[in-house]
Amino acid sequence: MAPTLSGMFQQRRRAVLLPAALLLAAAGFLAEQIGPAFQAPPLAGQQLAQHVLVQGTQRTPGLQAALLTGSSTGAPRLPRAEEPNPEASSFSILAATALAALAATADAAEPEKPAEKSLWGKVKLPVYACLWYFFNVQYNITNKKLLNTIVAPWAVSWIQLAAGIPIAVLMWSTGFVQKPKVTKDDILKLAPVGAAFAGGQVATVASLGAVAVSFTHVVKALEPAVNAIASALVLGQVFHPMVYASLAPVFLGVALASSSELSFTMFGFLTAMASNFFFVTRNVLATKFGSTGDMGADQTTRKTNQLAVLTFVAAAVLLPIALILPGGLLSFLPACKAAISKGTSASTIAYMTAASGFHFFMYQLSSFWVLSCVPPITHSVLNTLKRVVIIIVSIIVFRTPVTAQSALGTAMAIGGVLLYSLTKAHYAKKGK
Repeated sequence: MAPTLSGMFQQRRRAVLLPAALLLAAAGFLAEQIGPAFQAPPLAGQQLAQHVLVQGTQRTPGLQAALLTGSSTGAPRLPRAEEPNPEASSFSILAATALAALAATADAAEPEKPAEKSLWGKVKLPVYACLWYFFNVQYNITNKKLLNTIVAPWAVSWIQLAAGIPIAVLMWSTGFVQKPKVTKDDILKLAPVGAAFAGGQVATVASLGAVAVSFTHVVKALEPAVNAIASALVLGQVFHPMVYASLAPVFLGVALASSSELSFTMFGFLTAMASNFFFVTRNVLATKFGSTGDMGADQTTRKTNQLAVLTFVAAAVLLPIALILPGGLLSFLPACKAAISKGTSASTIAYMTAASGFHFFMYQLSSFWVLSCVPPITHSVLNTLKRVVIIIVSIIVFRTPVTAQSALGTAMAIGGVLLYSLTKAHYAKKGK
């Protein structure tokens, strides 16, 4: 059938929009990352703050409780976050939004070409992967600065979860993404998955607020080990003994890194481990319950809608808890006022809060897009490499002191995750 005039126009428009969006994203990235918004804090102040954090944790039993409750009593004050460049940051976010919107719609709009891949079909995986890495690095940096500024982890956790709701509504209302069709029974079925998602988010935020970003991600490298155990116990998926043996370097690496980590606190370690259990529970429950509702025709649309619906459910599940507990939504404004009284501007707090929520949803969304293009093993390898990028960037940005033993442990843990992924794929292929 000959292409219609409107179809030809849409194809020409996409051919122009994609390079333009890529250039916009690249320009925004350079303006923000190379400019003031990506500068490291002063070395002396950062080292002093870390020394106070470690010593204060040892001398002040109430510090761990303060990080979850939002109380500042007995807790050492962390360094004030740097003033971001609002113009560069806003430009970067707008550029990334344009690229993300284009990515979300290109698959549905592009006609199928089984014999030969279109241009978008050839470049979409690198685009998705770059978006995933970009948003994840941005989230970890912005989130840590926000947690260094205000002590309200339950509120921050909920706000970052809920930030995905207006983005999802915007995508549906503008027609960028097909609306999902879900029933009340579907929502109830997703409630345990949403609760696990919310729990993982709260635990991650608590850990990032308590210890260095790099250390949190070293501990989170244990997630595949937790997943292997949970899959055996809940789903009955038992792997080859060599798959489990390949996890040994991960455990040893985390142990080495933990024993020599300068910012180590038991609270930070345990909350990072708790996030592993929560996210693995989310993945296992999602696998066990299977797909719910009509999430769309193509793979990218389905993944987008699955995350969007799950975000609604997780935010609804966490809301009552975030309202009741200290350090929650009712404590957010007082925490902001306290930060303003110490010299942080209201616009800086507003920017960091909005940007961290935006980056949180978008890094997960782009991760789902990558998963829609590649098998799980490839996604796992990319996720391992992404963790390396986050660890390196966070060490550079926050000038985190790293001992030789901690560096060895980190390398061993990350390498062990990669070995586990490849070993698992090898024996899965042999079993077919």
